[in-house]
Amino acid sequence: MPFYYDQKDRSSFMISWYQNPRDAFDVFSRGYRKAAENLVSQLLEAPRFSDYEAYPVIFLYRHALETSLKHIIYKSADLAAISLVEEHDHGFLNSHNLLELARTVDRVLGRLYPEDAFLGRVLSVLSTTCLEFAQIDRSSYCYRYPIDKKGAQSTKKDQEVTLRTFATHLSQLLEDLDTLSFGLNAE
Repeated sequence: MPFYYDQKDRSSFMISWYQNPRDAFDVFSRGYRKAAENLVSQLLEAPRFSDYEAYPVIFLYRHALETSLKHIIYKSADLAAISLVEEHDHGFLNSHNLLELARTVDRVLGRLYPEDAFLGRVLSVLSTTCLEFAQIDRSSYCYRYPIDKKGAQSTKKDQEVTLRTFATHLSQLLEDLDTLSFGLNAE
């Protein structure tokens, strides 16, 4: 037996069970979000936590946002029957650029639902959030590694984040994106 599977018990879990793996981005997003929210809850209940304990939380939220955007892009492209995904597939699949992903979501959903007020509000918050996120973690390295690909410091010197504010904002945005995903899946 391999080290990762001894016998089926309540801790066993399944991955790669979707017919089309592109349909699983929202499931991955929910998993990263749930893990981030669980960690935030633990950290905020403690009298104090070490700075380094928060780094994985920021990464988990960031990755939840990234996978959520990729899910919305795929679902929107399917609904609109446009070739956007094929044209940009390799680029956005391998990209961690939240700004570019948010722009793509805005462009595709804007075509599908140009007059939707909820969508307009969510896209506005998404755009601002991704712009601000890019200032602290442009390419998804800052909270995973102390250095970037070139060996330079991955974050701005003495960068400070308020975990409670960050988590509250990202959880709400991810909830709104999940609502959009649910609507896209239903269509």
